[in-house]
Amino acid sequence: MSEILEIACDEAGHTGSDLLQKEQRMFAFSSVAVTDAEAFDIIRKARTDFPVQMPELKASKLLASERGRGLIAQALQALDGRYVVNVNDKLLSLCGWFFEYIYEPVYQDNLRLLYEKNFHRFVAMYTYLWMTDPTSDAKRAIEEFQKYMRSRDPADAPFLFNNPRPPLSEDGIEHPFESILRFAYGYRDIITADNAKLDIILPDQGKWTLDLSASGLWSHLNHWGRTGKLLSVRSDDSKPLKSIAHVFTGDDNDPAIRQARKKHNPEPLGWKLAEPIAFVDSRAHPSIQLADIIAGTAATLLGKGLPGADAIVDSISRHGHPHSILPDMGVIDLSNRSAAVNALIAYDLAKRAERHGDPYENLEAMYHFAEVSWARGDYELIKGRPRKS
Repeated sequence: MSEILEIACDEAGHTGSDLLQKEQRMFAFSSVAVTDAEAFDIIRKARTDFPVQMPELKASKLLASERGRGLIAQALQALDGRYVVNVNDKLLSLCGWFFEYIYEPVYQDNLRLLYEKNFHRFVAMYTYLWMTDPTSDAKRAIEEFQKYMRSRDPADAPFLFNNPRPPLSEDGIEHPFESILRFAYGYRDIITADNAKLDIILPDQGKWTLDLSASGLWSHLNHWGRTGKLLSVRSDDSKPLKSIAHVFTGDDNDPAIRQARKKHNPEPLGWKLAEPIAFVDSRAHPSIQLADIIAGTAATLLGKGLPGADAIVDSISRHGHPHSILPDMGVIDLSNRSAAVNALIAYDLAKRAERHGDPYENLEAMYHFAEVSWARGDYELIKGRPRKS
């Protein structure tokens, strides 16, 4: 009989499908491989050494005092090697969804190349960067995109889908975000028709499409699944997770695993559950309280920082999940080949969209040509699009 590994999960910074709330910029999902009995002992000892007056431990309150931070540091030390946490910048996550629901519908038959070339990360960071530019149209576009993804009604995003723009010029004077806007407008019929299917294929008619909880849980199930043990998973009560947990099968029937393989994801994927995921009240489960402390601490660390808490910072850093979604300016640094080539491709795809051309035509050859050209120094990037030097 396979050994059973008990896993407890919780999240922090949850705002559902609204990822633009300024007060809650970070979302964190954590899981711990510990039983309730051991979690009770860890908490009891930490409370003894660092007495705090609160019935249920909460990261936000603990982090406000030196004693509370000491309690967290001791708990993390006791859990060393037995927890994992991922943190998502919500705005960047929304920009990532922008790629998934604007570009992916057009390339759904063959996503491999764009993911291999990190084009998805380029578009997400490209959009994220221009959100901070007051002269950019990105803010309006992404706000409408979020509204559209909640309703699946293109009328909620007129700036994306009903906004004909002058053709891209040959001198590269447009704002770089124009390539993305033209792509959305040029292929709008394909995009909106495919996204309309979400109401049918997703649980709760796609109500939680932009929610980050499901992707967090899925990533953590894959993480613990690599132990080869049967998983007994309990989570704090969550409407989004309860609506989708039944499709997380961990095998070839799992839609997220199938999609990841289409994207040429090289990670080992899958897990086996000892029983269905249990949704419980954290007040009765010390292991979930520990997961809550970790998630809240990680969200605060990445959102505001934790000066003077070196032990906590070190532990969280060592237990970070690779699926965390955080800004990486290197992805759009045009001095490196990958970013420079993807900028050329974004421009080329926008030109295809303008003429309603075949999005797949010679795409691999175009990538090869751009990469060789970059290596030879034949092209420079002027405001995000190519010009011969």
